[in-house]
Amino acid sequence: MTTNPTINCILIIRSQAEYSPASQMMCVRYILEIPATGQRRGFTDMEALLKALRIELVETHRQIIPAEQQEGKL
Repeated sequence: MTTNPTINCILIIRSQAEYSPASQMMCVRYILEIPATGQRRGFTDMEALLKALRIELVETHRQIIPAEQQEGKL
């Protein structure tokens, strides 16, 4: 029996809601963590988090899939 090799990429997204008594507002903070490299990036804007996540996923895709197979896939 043969098995196909697999490549795993783990990305962790953490969210944290904080209440500021001074401004009486909730603030949500996001952390994008890549355990393989130890890289951690913080965001207060969800759109910025999603943009960074897309960049990471596209880069991972490019590293995994040969260039000739990527044409028209993204």
